[in-house]
Amino acid sequence: MIGNLKVQHSVPPDSLVRLKPHKLGRHYHKVPEHLTEAANKYPRVIVDYFLRNLRVHLEQKSITVTETVFAEPDCVFRSALGRVGFSIDRPLLSDILESYYGGISVPKSDNAPISTSEERMRERLGRDIAGIFGRAMLAGNSLGPLDTYDNAYDQPEWDYQIEFVFENHVTSACASLRLYLDHELSDLLTSRMAAPGSQHRAVDPMKNIKRLPVRMECVIASVQMQLADVLALQPDDIVMIRMPERCDVKIAQQKLFRGAIFEDDGSLCLTSLESVKPT
Repeated sequence: MIGNLKVQHSVPPDSLVRLKPHKLGRHYHKVPEHLTEAANKYPRVIVDYFLRNLRVHLEQKSITVTETVFAEPDCVFRSALGRVGFSIDRPLLSDILESYYGGISVPKSDNAPISTSEERMRERLGRDIAGIFGRAMLAGNSLGPLDTYDNAYDQPEWDYQIEFVFENHVTSACASLRLYLDHELSDLLTSRMAAPGSQHRAVDPMKNIKRLPVRMECVIASVQMQLADVLALQPDDIVMIRMPERCDVKIAQQKLFRGAIFEDDGSLCLTSLESVKPT
């Protein structure tokens, strides 16, 4: 045969599946499904983090796991198990800064130079969210300490990109953040999925039960009013209440213990726990 052989087809290049030699013969095809199941199993774990720590009310709309990475992450962290990348859309980062600090100037465009406050918040978000999703991804096990990774001579190759899309309840705008996993974490996941039967037998069921998420509710104030008074309330009306010395902490409407409320560095905290006898 003389000359170069060319294959003509009408398939777009982006739709082609590119095989990676190091993934052949392994359970890598199960990783996207595993990551999606881990995120959907605890759909509120990240949005609760935003609401509890940053006072931002978001709702998770979708999650997408892909093997194609079109842009490098903004931050890279190194753990004992591998490297994790993190990126966040600029509008979402600006909303978080404005809600958390208040009165901060929002960049007019994505092309504006990133500020020091944005850099600090982005790094904090990356470390916290990677740790949160890492525990869900590893069935309760931690990624360990996440240190900032900055090595121009050893750039990681990302095997998977996990994109979370959130909707802001205040502005109704949608934005996304992305996590990136390198080949070390991918190998760890595939090794865990290689023999699922033996893993399930080795895990103590009580340990799995103790990892279940539990929502605790603390009632810091309550008032009893007549229905006529409630119906007569108007905007800007003031209702007089008295803070109790001890607040009830409940799980599923069941009183667990009582605690005292105090303020520390602008945040409300609970201390002086007292057990409650079940009725």
